[in-house]
Amino acid sequence: MKVIEKQWNYGTYLAYDEIDEEFLATEKGIRVLPAPFFYEKKLYFELKRRYEPGEKATFPNGGYEVVDMSGGIRSYDLDQIIIHPQVLQHKKMLDKMARRAEKQAKKRERTMKKIGKENKVKQGRRGRPAIDPALKAARAALKVEAGVRSGGKRGRPKSSEPKVVSTPKISTGKRGRPALSVEAIKQRAADKAATTKRSGGKRGRPKRA
Repeated sequence: MKVIEKQWNYGTYLAYDEIDEEFLATEKGIRVLPAPFFYEKKLYFELKRRYEPGEKATFPNGGYEVVDMSGGIRSYDLDQIIIHPQVLQHKKMLDKMARRAEKQAKKRERTMKKIGKENKVKQGRRGRPAIDPALKAARAALKVEAGVRSGGKRGRPKSSEPKVVSTPKISTGKRGRPALSVEAIKQRAADKAATTKRSGGKRGRPKRA
């Protein structure tokens, strides 16, 4: 990529030739460098809009609208604008930092795995550890004793006590509460008559005098 002079009706103007793809400006608000100000890189310009050929009547061959430091709008051809080199340099620096951080993280992870493997005690055996011989012998003795008691049979032994035969219920063919006896009916009638006599046939708590 280089800066060249191009002819037009009123003389010459500066433009870029063979623009690299990474310098193409498409993102709104990004800092750009117009070719006429290539040698004054301290000035600040932002991209407002990029137009493709035929997209806008005032830009038949395509072009850019750029905002300058005072807020004014400037128009340029498609070959007159590139992304400011400082922006690309900043992006490359950020990418480099990100790659370096990722590389360090992977290196740290490998180191931690290596330390973990070195600190791990290798026994050469897999699965559950062997039972203590004394505990193993005690378990075997208990198993033999249980076999002797059960006679080699599994499960709960049969009970030697006689079964209690429950008395079958006799159905009367009636449902609900059984009827009161004659004596109980007479007693209830007497209690009710006594209560009525005391209250004078009135219900509820009597009024205070």
